[in-house]
Amino acid sequence: MPPVQTPEEDQQLEDNQRLIDDAKATAADLRKTTPDPFPESTPPPDEGTPGS
Repeated sequence: MPPVQTPEEDQQLEDNQRLIDDAKATAADLRKTTPDPFPESTPPPDEGTPGS
């Protein structure tokens, strides 16, 4: 049975998800505007991070 979340926990999760989404948008903007210092390397996949 999953643990019950309180409204405070729900708000914290929403805040954290918003921060993650903002960081992903910022990273995407940087990828578009910053030249690749290692053009021969392979970019990481956009499907998430190892911890997600």
